[in-house]
Amino acid sequence: MAEVMTTFGDYIAQYGYGALFGLFFLGILGMPLPEETLLVFSGFLVSTGQLAYWPTFLVCFLGSISAMTTAYWIGRKLGFPFLEKYGKRLGMGYTVYKKTEEWFNRVGKWALPLGYFIPGVRQFTAYFAGITRLPFPTFLLYTYTGGLFWSLLFVTLGWQLGERWDELFDLISRNLAIFFIALFAIIAGWSYLRHRASLKKQKRRGMQ
Repeated sequence: MAEVMTTFGDYIAQYGYGALFGLFFLGILGMPLPEETLLVFSGFLVSTGQLAYWPTFLVCFLGSISAMTTAYWIGRKLGFPFLEKYGKRLGMGYTVYKKTEEWFNRVGKWALPLGYFIPGVRQFTAYFAGITRLPFPTFLLYTYTGGLFWSLLFVTLGWQLGERWDELFDLISRNLAIFFIALFAIIAGWSYLRHRASLKKQKRRGMQ
């Protein structure tokens, strides 16, 4: 935590909300930045009076969803055409991709809001949503809702924890990550069972 304060504290203090927007935009796009820690640290700065609550939340939220939207269109405009043009040369890999595309449109959309809370996941979900052509309105609904809750929760935590933010953040973020991983596993399992039941019904109808 001391590294975050040393590395980003002066930068945020000097450039304010513009710095926050840029950090979250670049972090979500894939730069190795500690976004959750920065959210809580920003909330801590709110508690000290260096930043205001609502502008802080707003720029963190806008920075994250702007990056997610950019990543979606990069995946859709570049990743999808590339795979469709050259993917068949991958053989089995292309088959796995097509099955994954079907899975993502059925279940993977839940990875967009839940993935915000799982380190190392949120940077990839938007790219994959674009590559698998998840409908843009569906992408907006799940991504923006998740980003809203994620930004609001961690900025508020930092604001309320104040000086104790660095003591409690690791414990809170770890438990939240475990919770959302478990929640996604439950959703994926339920969807898989439902999909299998649907296939069995279709098979029975075909035999009649």
